[in-house]
Amino acid sequence: MARKRRRTGKLNLERSGPWIAIVGLLMVLWCSISTGLYAPIWGIVLAMSFLIPQVWLVAKWAKPKPKLTMVVPVVGLVAWACLSLIGAQWWGWSP
Repeated sequence: MARKRRRTGKLNLERSGPWIAIVGLLMVLWCSISTGLYAPIWGIVLAMSFLIPQVWLVAKWAKPKPKLTMVVPVVGLVAWACLSLIGAQWWGWSP
């Protein structure tokens, strides 16, 4: 007989935390690419360069700190929003 799996309804962040972080990083990538709608090329490069340490950090923390990896894309999204705000107000980025 096949054993039935019990579902507890809880999310196991030890397993799924890094995957959720990767999806979050894809959203930050989408935002960084969309910077091209209003920013000059150096602004796009700057926004994309913020993504490199985030990917590195998620890869490094995937095994030892899987729950903490989900914080990285949130911080990345806040950093991108601050960059866009500073770019629009101080550097004159506009569509």
